[in-house]
Amino acid sequence: MLAEPASINDESKRLRILVRSFIRFLVAYQAVQILIFLSYSVPHRFFSSYILGFMLASTGFHVFIFILLYIFRADFVIEPSGRKLDRVNKANAITLFRLSTLPTILYIILASKDYPMRYQLVAMVALVFATDFLDGYVSRRDKETTRVGRMMDSASDYSLLFVITLVFYYFHIIPLWFLVLLITRLAGQGMMIVAVLAIKKRVTPKTSFLGKATVASTMVLYAFELLRFVANIPPVAFTTLERIVGLIIAVSIVDKVIMMAKDLGAPEQPALKTGRLNPLVNGDSNGSDKERA
Repeated sequence: MLAEPASINDESKRLRILVRSFIRFLVAYQAVQILIFLSYSVPHRFFSSYILGFMLASTGFHVFIFILLYIFRADFVIEPSGRKLDRVNKANAITLFRLSTLPTILYIILASKDYPMRYQLVAMVALVFATDFLDGYVSRRDKETTRVGRMMDSASDYSLLFVITLVFYYFHIIPLWFLVLLITRLAGQGMMIVAVLAIKKRVTPKTSFLGKATVASTMVLYAFELLRFVANIPPVAFTTLERIVGLIIAVSIVDKVIMMAKDLGAPEQPALKTGRLNPLVNGDSNGSDKERA
């Protein structure tokens, strides 16, 4: 009988240490983002024009990330061993860095409309995309795939897609209908997760084939759209590809609604002691071949 209070105290201590780890990483990443912004804004002389908006957006976004990490702090659990973490591990730290860069990318891309820095911008975006492969590699190498990492990885991919979509529409690169369709897909997924959490109190992060197809095809489209500025390609080629990718996104919306309906109708899983995310069963991720931490 005496072991239970000691166990509760140990768990509370672990979570306090974990939360302090969140704070240390996010404060450090905020500082890194400020340095990155300075490295672009000072040489190109757009510091004074964008610094206030950047600081508000970046600081607010890091606070938002902390709130989410705090809500899901009990899901920093290694799968399938069930070992609980008391610190952010390497792969999760890489994923958090990718999320941390989103406001920085947004403001640097916006500034690039008036200040020439094409190659520096491409280098930054390439670095961010590289981390998408790095965190998966590190998690597999170290055998430290976590429940919360699966959710963070998908969130970082969709968040990056959301930022680039807004920027492309701002520069009149993509049409309004495509913007509305993609935001419907991204926002709809977020609302579905919230709905499942509200009703079932738990959610299973899943990556479907059509979800991966949405991300991959949209990024291919965006890379192709940039050829408008360097190559003489008929406008019909861009329109055709936009419609094809739009069809993939529309089908993926239907697929996501079906997945949510199945989640809501699924029988209750055995209650777990901690966390809001269900562990994968037999490693199944609904079609995903990427183990993320």
